[in-house]
Amino acid sequence: MSDTIHTIKRSAKSFFCGTMLSRISGMVRDVSMAYVFGTKPSVAAFMIAFRFAHLLRRLFGEGAMQSAFIPEFENLRLQNTQRAFTFFKDLILSVTFFLMLAILISCGLLYGALYYQLFDSSYNEVITLTIIMLPSLLFICLFGLNASLLQCEKHYFIPSFAPVAFNLIWIISVLNLQSMPSDQAMIWLSGVVVLACLFQWLFTFPQIWSILKKNISVQFFKNIHLRSPDLKQLLTPLFLGILGISASQINNAIDPIFAWHANEEGPAFLWYAMRIQQLPLALFGIALSGALLPPLSRALKNNRKAESIPLLQYAFQKTFVFILPLAAILLVLGDIIIGLIYARGDFDIESLVGTTYCLWAYNFGLIPCALILILVPVFYAQSHFKMTTLASFMNLGINIFLNTLFVFHFEWGATSVALATSISAWVNLLFLMNYLNKKDFRLASKQNIQQGVFYFLVTVTATIGTYVFRLFQKHYSVLNPELIFSASPLEKILSLTILTAIFGGIFLLGILIINAVKKPINAET
Repeated sequence: MSDTIHTIKRSAKSFFCGTMLSRISGMVRDVSMAYVFGTKPSVAAFMIAFRFAHLLRRLFGEGAMQSAFIPEFENLRLQNTQRAFTFFKDLILSVTFFLMLAILISCGLLYGALYYQLFDSSYNEVITLTIIMLPSLLFICLFGLNASLLQCEKHYFIPSFAPVAFNLIWIISVLNLQSMPSDQAMIWLSGVVVLACLFQWLFTFPQIWSILKKNISVQFFKNIHLRSPDLKQLLTPLFLGILGISASQINNAIDPIFAWHANEEGPAFLWYAMRIQQLPLALFGIALSGALLPPLSRALKNNRKAESIPLLQYAFQKTFVFILPLAAILLVLGDIIIGLIYARGDFDIESLVGTTYCLWAYNFGLIPCALILILVPVFYAQSHFKMTTLASFMNLGINIFLNTLFVFHFEWGATSVALATSISAWVNLLFLMNYLNKKDFRLASKQNIQQGVFYFLVTVTATIGTYVFRLFQKHYSVLNPELIFSASPLEKILSLTILTAIFGGIFLLGILIINAVKKPINAET
């Protein structure tokens, strides 16, 4: 079956459905964490350790590995199906061997640092939790490779739904650990993360096994080539991809460190805010990006650039249209959303305020983050990793500079860490768009640009209208943490329903007016 906008839609829908379910379970997981443990310093230490333990996740399981694997796999499959699946098997074995070695060495180094007290004692808890969680890296990376193969086979639901298994194990564990002191509970929860990653990987195993049996011979299982020519062919794009992704992963690792210096609970504020900000990002940006890369790779590998441009324009336009109003809703209703989801139990008023400010700062970068997800597959599909690597390191430099300036000079707190991330994302987006325009990859037609401007103006109008309504209604007043925290869940739901209806009503009215004005203009032209 050829790749068309219709197949992209169908793949994105499957990705969307699975991702929606996994994100709902992820939200329940975070709600349970916030309710039982709040934003205590020990919880913040756990969240920093989680990021450190999974530092290589997007290098060897997602991100760089996935983006290098899919174009190479599709290229090999054009030549010989057996060869392509042999390449997959050899890659799995090579990554397993490398990661096991990396985990052992990392655990040894961290234990040595702990034993010889090479770091300040305040880091001991983070180091201990990182050591416990490090083995989970192997399983989450193997899951990422399985997900890549399933996407090549146009199976999008299972890899996007698999995190539900991870989240359910986490949720059950949190509820069972609630009677423990938070510092002890985090030790047990770190071990649970390893188990949860194992089950997430195993969830994809039956479908992977079924695919392999249909496409390979018995001899496939006997020969092992850890240094095959096809694996060597992958090294250059993978190395460049790893350089680029490593910059963003360093960003992810150092952001909570900056936040920790600003506020002991800062990393927890960032964690909870990011989980909400990433919901629309995962549902639309990641869904379309994941569905776009395999067909884009096939089109460009076959020198069908003209066929790839409509696919890119469709994904770019739809992402912008979906993300823009969602970003506006998070801006004008973010405090109530945080209050409804998290404000109970050990998640107190200070946690509510800190998380809300971080959400607003992250929200500023929601649109560029989503659009970057659509642009990057174009580079990966053509094996142009140098530009994405350069963009990532530029992003890293800007982020570190802004974090240092905001946290240590201006002392703006954990919120400024999220703001630095958003500013860096805008710079990254403009850099990539400028390069693609020079290479004649038209990201939008004249009609799409006009439509985007109309959507922007309508969204701004709806945002201002909803904000003004909140100013004149005491019950809905902007960022009144005491009122939001003390309100019942039913009252918060009612507030969100009314305000969302106001936003949606203004938005739809604006669209109808614009369409009514455009019809006679189009008729004349």
